[in-house]
Amino acid sequence: MSASLRHSAPNSSSGYSGIEEHSKPLHAFLEYATSLIFPFLFGLNLHWAGARLYEFELLWLIALAVPLGVVGGDFISGIVHWAADTYCSEDTPVVGPSLVKPFRMHHVYPRDICTHNIVETVGNVCILAVPMLSVSLYLLWLLPKSGLLAFAVICMALMAAATVATNQFHKWAHQENPSAFARWLQRTRLVLEPSHHKLHHTEPFNMHYCITNGWLNPLLNKLKFFRRLEATLRLLGIETAKAKDEQQSQTSSVVEEMR
Repeated sequence: MSASLRHSAPNSSSGYSGIEEHSKPLHAFLEYATSLIFPFLFGLNLHWAGARLYEFELLWLIALAVPLGVVGGDFISGIVHWAADTYCSEDTPVVGPSLVKPFRMHHVYPRDICTHNIVETVGNVCILAVPMLSVSLYLLWLLPKSGLLAFAVICMALMAAATVATNQFHKWAHQENPSAFARWLQRTRLVLEPSHHKLHHTEPFNMHYCITNGWLNPLLNKLKFFRRLEATLRLLGIETAKAKDEQQSQTSSVVEEMR
């Protein structure tokens, strides 16, 4: 589905498409494998980096790492969401089927996410997070005397965890009857709150991209961060999918007129 069609396609009154989609075998294997590996690597990163901070008497830095990790996760969720909504197409190699298509179909059938199991919900992010956590463990082994690296690893691990959990929070925001625990987290704004996220699904569909907890959305909206980022990329010759669709439509019209 092109960017210009993603909001104009007919919406199911229930928000469900009724279509069951499954990952290809290799992608499904990676989703399941990395979903199992992620908790182990996350715990190992926290333990090893925390031990280093304790050794250097810098354990207090964890109090700073927690909010930095959570806010970082919210920011990454916004960047990925915006990019998937704005650039490339479903046919783009690698990212098209696994990233672009799910986000754009979500605008047409927002409740389809509620039918996903835990692996389908978090698997895509785990595929990216597991290599990052593996590299951070290697760096900790390579540079055992760096307290700054240990702090950075804890921030990165917490950010990875927040990012992995993002689609679960996103799923709760679309559920009609989330659990009492999920509702409490939403009320306290520790995770994405449904009425806040609803603004992203309201015309002009170009704000509130952050979906971990949405803390950064008011600031990024005020700064027009994503519109400025699009303008910067346009100067570099990178056009949005919508602009490409419009150019293609104009070209087709000219060709038709010349016939």
